[in-house]
Amino acid sequence: MNFKDLKRIIPKLKLSNLNSKTSQIKLAPSFRKEFIKLNNNNNNNKLLSSKKAAVIAALYEDDDKVRLILILRNTYNGVHSNQIGFPGGRVEVYDKTLFDTAIRETREEIGVIVQKNELIRELQEIYIPPSNFNVYPFLVILNHSPSFVKDDKEVKEIITIDLESLLSCEITQTLIPIPAKLNELITQNDVEVPTFKLAGYNVWGATAMILSEIKDLINDVI
Repeated sequence: MNFKDLKRIIPKLKLSNLNSKTSQIKLAPSFRKEFIKLNNNNNNNKLLSSKKAAVIAALYEDDDKVRLILILRNTYNGVHSNQIGFPGGRVEVYDKTLFDTAIRETREEIGVIVQKNELIRELQEIYIPPSNFNVYPFLVILNHSPSFVKDDKEVKEIITIDLESLLSCEITQTLIPIPAKLNELITQNDVEVPTFKLAGYNVWGATAMILSEIKDLINDVI
């Protein structure tokens, strides 16, 4: 898909009635339901008291091709250490909207300025049990070539993928190391999860679930 083709289908993307949850669940790890159940058993108000975060899936033109921005998070003492994700982060009290959060965090993490009129649509929110976050993704199309400025504290690497590689990517099952916070649920050191193999990385979990929605959304209208 080239950039002109993408711009042509934006009105259809805005109006699509794709079943987003069905798209996401195809890439959900097998232990996801069990972990949500465990959280609810430990705290009946867990979902009600969950934190909020917002991320941006940004598409942009590169030599008439379409690329999508991902990041590799730094290694730190947390459940999402050294994982592939989207630029974004937690909601702060001064953010007027969730989209404002996503815009601010994207600028802080990778230096890319997103304008509000570049929004295509909000994607399906997703709950992440290990960190107790509700994440709100936004799909945007940049009207400019991004100039990246990486926040070295948060981001190890900025990764851009050819959108066509996502649209044609098959789901594979891959053994991944178990994050420490899942040890109460899973006893083995590694577990097999559905993944997308993109740019040499195994992309799984919430990021893969959001990518699955983007993939199905675009394939549904072309």
